[in-house]
Amino acid sequence: MHFPKIPIRWEGILIALTMLCIITTTSGQVTPQTDFNQPLNASLLREDFQAFRKILAENHPDMYRYRSRRSLNRLLDSCEAAINAPMTLIGFGNLVRFAVSALECGHTSGSLPGEIMERYAASVPMFPLKVWFSGDNAFVLCSRNENVPAGAEILSIDGVSLAQIHRRLLQYLPSDGKIQTKKNATLNNDAFLFLYNFIYGPKTSYNIQLVTPEGQQRGITLEPARFENTGCPAYKTGNNTRPLDIAYPGQSKALLTIRTFSKQRIMSAGQDFPAFLETTFGALRQKQIKNLIIDLRGNGGGDDVYGALLYAYLTGEPFRYFSALRSLSKPVMTADDHPGLAVQQPAGLHFQGNVYVLTDGRTFSTAADFCAIAKSNARAVFIGEETGGGYEGNNSGGSVRVGLPHSGLQVAVPTIRYSNAVKPAREPGRGILPEYRVVPSISDILGERDPQLQKALELTAGK
Repeated sequence: MHFPKIPIRWEGILIALTMLCIITTTSGQVTPQTDFNQPLNASLLREDFQAFRKILAENHPDMYRYRSRRSLNRLLDSCEAAINAPMTLIGFGNLVRFAVSALECGHTSGSLPGEIMERYAASVPMFPLKVWFSGDNAFVLCSRNENVPAGAEILSIDGVSLAQIHRRLLQYLPSDGKIQTKKNATLNNDAFLFLYNFIYGPKTSYNIQLVTPEGQQRGITLEPARFENTGCPAYKTGNNTRPLDIAYPGQSKALLTIRTFSKQRIMSAGQDFPAFLETTFGALRQKQIKNLIIDLRGNGGGDDVYGALLYAYLTGEPFRYFSALRSLSKPVMTADDHPGLAVQQPAGLHFQGNVYVLTDGRTFSTAADFCAIAKSNARAVFIGEETGGGYEGNNSGGSVRVGLPHSGLQVAVPTIRYSNAVKPAREPGRGILPEYRVVPSISDILGERDPQLQKALELTAGK
């Protein structure tokens, strides 16, 4: 199966809440504000917010996919009206983040310039604990304070419950539709430390209430810490970091791990996606494998055609992958514009056994598109958490990336509306919901256990 080269979609949410998520402007000269504490003139910031809205209006393929025109425009109007006095760069960044979150598009972002984030991380003390969210509950992933053991649940900070804090922070994070798992995944990747500071402000101390793993409730006062002093071990299952991997964890079972669909990342690791699939599925047939587990956790997406190619190895029938694509410049696209709109053909070595797919909130973009097709066609059983990407499709494609003229805030806006070729959604605006919802507990994380994979192995036992 061969597809012509097409633009690669951005992987995951581009939000510069950590030094790992930096967007650099590629269009126009910008004179950004470099002092995050210096108030900026309100009229200049209104011009920036108007420029932000203009970028959306001129490029975003469907601003009103999840919210009505009236509702979203009213919210954007209220954000603009709130710029009635000088604001710091942090305050203006919060306002833009709030507006982006309201758009409910996981591929749209508004973030502080990278150099600002680096200097902020190096100079501004923040909450000293690495926090791990599971739903509204927050746990200590690691701590340098012996009175705050790893695994403790944080109940409140300065008298405000963690559930209330969590709900407020979610209003500043982008995601497709109503999906929360992607936002939690962002918070768990150090974003909580930055976003909590941005929204609640830096503090000289933190009074927290917690419950230890042994069930003891206690209150404690913590001093803030620099970002570099809040790190934790990398809790990951397995040590293999190759993007593509195949293993055989038991008789008649195979575990196919695809960490990305990005052609560039796969090639940089010395691998070739089409060749890998051809070899792998040839081996599955030779070994007479009956149960295939596909691990897409942490897969932020990549090349559209790779998702379609993977599904071609799971079916013996021709299939549709995308039902429609459109942009503001081209309202109707055809297979000449994107090969994913053509009827797809099954691979000769397609797998005919049972398929199980592992997902989490970082399963996004192309990875979520693949899951949507497999879910709609009842070709796989899903285990884990709701995907971070939408079942019905998303707004992505080549992004327009601009630095706002006065604040230097970085904005990225997708240009293509993708509709997956799926049956009507039972819950519009959601991701792919697993048949078996398995969320790792904090003890699983600390003990480096993998209950999602374990559930898949249990389901394949005796098959």
